[in-house]
Amino acid sequence: MIIDMLTRAFAKTPSALCVWAVLLLGLPAVWGDQWILAVEPSFMDHKMRRPIEGSQRTTLAIARVVNGEIEPLTREQKKSVHMTFDQIRAEALKTASATLSQMKPEFLRDKNGVIRHAAIESPDPLTASCVLAPEFGEKFRDTLGPDLLVAIPTRNQVLVFSRQDDTHLRLAETIIGNYLNSNQPVSREIFALEGGRLRSLGALQ
Repeated sequence: MIIDMLTRAFAKTPSALCVWAVLLLGLPAVWGDQWILAVEPSFMDHKMRRPIEGSQRTTLAIARVVNGEIEPLTREQKKSVHMTFDQIRAEALKTASATLSQMKPEFLRDKNGVIRHAAIESPDPLTASCVLAPEFGEKFRDTLGPDLLVAIPTRNQVLVFSRQDDTHLRLAETIIGNYLNSNQPVSREIFALEGGRLRSLGALQ
């Protein structure tokens, strides 16, 4: 009944009714493109990007999410964006938090049942960016401790380790293999997560 009424009325006042239809039917309203700091390999040569401390292989590409896809910002597009980098970053962190909230980490244990690392895998192209969510470290504090390392071999995979052991080194071959065999590789580096920011500790060999 409600849908029929909305359909008839929509022909008269489409834009206003579109908003009310979304609210009444409980559907999500998307008011604009999302900003993202996409963790990307430096060879992609995105023009609008920020460095990651200690890394020469991986960068943070300033991008928007358009129709579910990552679209890196171009220099020409930046001219029409009236936002500072800090403002863009604040919006990008909201996107990272929203992405992280949808992820379901899998915890991998050794033969004694002790958690050794966590794996986040998803077809969502924003998966890699979830490491920048301000609450990322807190999500793994109870299982892997306060000091974390992360590997981001592809856009769709994040591996999380405790900094207190060498599990990441024992998985080096797997991480490198995932990176080399992916159509959307990100990095073969290991990153420390410090104050919500990434710092490269070097590339796995």
